[in-house]
Amino acid sequence: MNDSAPLIRIVVGSMRPVRVGDQIAAAVSEVIADATGARVEIVDLADLRLPMLDEPAMPAIGNYQNAHTKAWAEIVSEADGIVFVTPQYNGGYPASLKNAIDYLFAEWRDKPALIVSYGGHGGGMSGAQLRSVLEFIGVDLVADNVEITVPRESYGADGRLVDAPEIVQRYADKLETAAKALDRTLAPQA
Repeated sequence: MNDSAPLIRIVVGSMRPVRVGDQIAAAVSEVIADATGARVEIVDLADLRLPMLDEPAMPAIGNYQNAHTKAWAEIVSEADGIVFVTPQYNGGYPASLKNAIDYLFAEWRDKPALIVSYGGHGGGMSGAQLRSVLEFIGVDLVADNVEITVPRESYGADGRLVDAPEIVQRYADKLETAAKALDRTLAPQA
């Protein structure tokens, strides 16, 4: 991949010990990379392990004190675009994702982004809730949310998806349309 190509970071919003968000994100990353030609990297909040917001000052001030906050701010700042991959937990998105969002402020302002939700019914409620928060803090949501329905029979005995790419492929047209909208915001202006 061309190092000068735009960088899209996909944020896996779930940190549950047994989850499928990482599998969904991996499959989504392939579709987005193919549709945009961008460099695509997955950022898993389970790996980042941010504690509950522990900065002494409000994020809007931008005076970050903790190394983990500075690292997270750099991850978001370096990205030309963000794709949030979120499950639906009890009608909303996970606390881990809200916590990660709340750590920062200026880094989100005007950042082009997409929301991909998933769940037994597509995760539409979590996506809508996340959209409301992201719009409030000034994220530039460039397309409608993509809602991926994960049928119950798609899970193996271990709680993981048997074939995540096959599930995501059902939504490839919607993902490609959203990815192209994101890509248009990342392309150099003529």
